[in-house]
Amino acid sequence: MKKIIALMLTLSLLLCLFAGCGGDENPKDPSEKPKEEKNGVIGGYWVAEKIVMEGTEFSGEDMTGIFGPADTIMAVAFGSDGTFDAVLFEDYIKSTYTGTLEAPEMDFGGEIVKGALDGEDILVLTMKDGSFTLKRHEEMPDSLANNPWVTYAPDFDAKQTAAISNFMSYGYYLIEDEVLYGLTHSETLAGSLGAMSFHMKGDFPEFDETAILDKNGYATYLCKDGDTLYYIRNFEAVCKVNIDGSGAKVLYEGVCDYLQIHEGRLYFADENYHFVSTDMDGGNLTTVVDKEIYYPYFICSDWMIFQDDADDESLHLYNVTHGTELNITYVPSYNPILDGHYLYYTEPVEDRYYLCRIDMSDPETFLFEGSDLPLRESTFMIDDKFIYTTNGISIEKENWQKLTDNKNITEEIYMCVSEGYTVYHEFDSDGLIGRKGLMSKERFGGNSFV
Repeated sequence: MKKIIALMLTLSLLLCLFAGCGGDENPKDPSEKPKEEKNGVIGGYWVAEKIVMEGTEFSGEDMTGIFGPADTIMAVAFGSDGTFDAVLFEDYIKSTYTGTLEAPEMDFGGEIVKGALDGEDILVLTMKDGSFTLKRHEEMPDSLANNPWVTYAPDFDAKQTAAISNFMSYGYYLIEDEVLYGLTHSETLAGSLGAMSFHMKGDFPEFDETAILDKNGYATYLCKDGDTLYYIRNFEAVCKVNIDGSGAKVLYEGVCDYLQIHEGRLYFADENYHFVSTDMDGGNLTTVVDKEIYYPYFICSDWMIFQDDADDESLHLYNVTHGTELNITYVPSYNPILDGHYLYYTEPVEDRYYLCRIDMSDPETFLFEGSDLPLRESTFMIDDKFIYTTNGISIEKENWQKLTDNKNITEEIYMCVSEGYTVYHEFDSDGLIGRKGLMSKERFGGNSFV
């Protein structure tokens, strides 16, 4: 019994070592690759057949009786890109390897484990205190097939980051091909959805004409697919309209929020702030997250983040395919924006907010950084170079911890950022929109629109 306990302790230490390794941001390419490939996997799949630890060997029913199914003890798939996916004692691992399949050297969090192919179907991985003997399988084992981390790759480019920044500011505007889509006002100040074409005249954008696409209310969460705009009208309906004004249609009626397009489907929050989805024409309504959440959006194919209202308004990471859920923060957290692999958000302290960020590349650690300088509001925006806050304040991203805005009166708010332009609102003494402006970031010239 003491030997078994000692062995379990050894395996626990090994597991702690291995489980701590995350994906390398710059994986090394193998020096050689076998020619045969199947779905990016080379050499098939490898599943534990025998364990040797401190001279004690476990195999067959002795091994599975103590440690569980063989493919949850250890299973490995080598990728053709120099990475490998593995399951080790039910923990998922993604890291890098070098060498060939006949003699791979696998990086487990800085510890290099060497492998040797014995014939065609046996791979032996040797470490300091023992070894794993793996047998080759043609079919993917269940443990790897159910690995939610295979698709985990949070890395937003500048365009995606700007889009999420606009999303966090209610998505009132969208800029594409010198057309500004979004909030316009009639003489009665009723909000409408307009398409406002413009061109650059010197340093300033000059507006040509405005086409009203929906006069029945203001639009939020504007997103575009081909020549069709999708949006929420007055927070009461999901709608679509073609950019020439044709094809207007209500796709969903009811209180709604946070509209977005992801992999050919519409996603939004319903009246209970449960996250739901429909096809692009409003059919096949399904529930994605069946609880009250805020700021929900996808950061890769089936991974999303949201603020869990019941969990002290903290941020959660969630896989919609497997239901895997992790807490990211443990305090109230607002306005989460992914930029590259960093997740920026604000944390309230008394009557001010502090900008924070988390390195999302390794979910084993979620490294945190914070600023000591206060912001007046919880909202901010990010583009390819700058972080913006209220009152027209901005700072280069590398100086993010120096961003501060402690003014008591909000006079100007950035509403939309894109590659070349920003949209801002100025407010009068009554807190009403006094001016809406479009500014060229390259030429630093702005002009008003109605």
